[in-house]
Amino acid sequence: MAANDMAATWDAFCDTLKVAGQELTKDHVPQDEQSQAEGLRYLSRMARAALEWYVEFNDAAFPVLYQPAHETIKLGADNPDNIYQKAVIDGRFEYRLTGKRGSIDYISFATSKGSYAENFKQIETGFLDSNTIEIDAEGNFEIILSANEQSGNWLAMDTESESLLIRQTFLDRSLETSADIQIHRVDTTAIPSPLSKEKVTADFDKAMAFYRNTVGLFSQWSKEIRENPNSLPLWDQAFCQAVGGDPNIIYYHGHFRLNSDEVMIVTLPSVPECQTWNLQVDNYWMESLDYRYHKISINRHTASVKVDGSVDIHIAVKDSGHANWLSTGGHVEGTLCFRWVGCKDPVNPTTRVIHASDASA
Repeated sequence: MAANDMAATWDAFCDTLKVAGQELTKDHVPQDEQSQAEGLRYLSRMARAALEWYVEFNDAAFPVLYQPAHETIKLGADNPDNIYQKAVIDGRFEYRLTGKRGSIDYISFATSKGSYAENFKQIETGFLDSNTIEIDAEGNFEIILSANEQSGNWLAMDTESESLLIRQTFLDRSLETSADIQIHRVDTTAIPSPLSKEKVTADFDKAMAFYRNTVGLFSQWSKEIRENPNSLPLWDQAFCQAVGGDPNIIYYHGHFRLNSDEVMIVTLPSVPECQTWNLQVDNYWMESLDYRYHKISINRHTASVKVDGSVDIHIAVKDSGHANWLSTGGHVEGTLCFRWVGCKDPVNPTTRVIHASDASA
């Protein structure tokens, strides 16, 4: 009976992957070769993400910090300036984070309840960032995660908390050193139990739900974004926070559709006081383009600022020769994400499309 149950679970998982392929042929999905090829790869990447999130690293009694998004797993307009780290937690336990600060510009720590596998929500239950935590002279820090308030660095949970997300944000990856962080459950007397039928089937059920929901969710977001071409509007910030956004970040999601001889200019009329800002070019599937090989993002540190304090960013299929040019990685259409980080007085970016011959370097 147990073997049959396991086989049935695997069959259901495979069926879930098969059904997801229908996303590629929906009316609102671009049918050009590059978007379709990346869509097929995206489906495979989300399958890896689902298995890592809910099968490999899904034991809150023995949490592991791992990277849920990186160079080859991308989702939800992942930030090229970030190292993302995630751990499954349980608000009934207490945990200790220990780390070495490094020189990276910004780190945030957030606990949340809910997930894309359950209700499409990730409601924050606690938040800290590197501007407020106590760090010793050698750069070491310790943070306690618990439902009961603690002295020192305390990251709150409640009894339903189930996820820890750490964002480490670079200004310049070539110059900064990331933080080295570990997580441990405070009660170290427990030992792992043998893997049971109930545990593994429950994990696969969550992986399947995550896969179905996530693939559909971000495709739906892109459908909505695509309805306003060549724009970069402010998104509903309450919605962004409800799906797991950093409370220190103001999010904009937009779209580009360009001929090979056109340039989209994104202008920041001014740059208010902030931790940083960044703009990135994404594909239809809301994956950041491959920042290992293409210049597809820019931030406060890397941008060239005009004498009047404004910033013009050129997005084009071909290199415009502008200091702030961003590549579309061969795409003629895709999505965009802009963020103000730690900004109390944000300025909305503006957009316009011009012929490449009218773009001055």
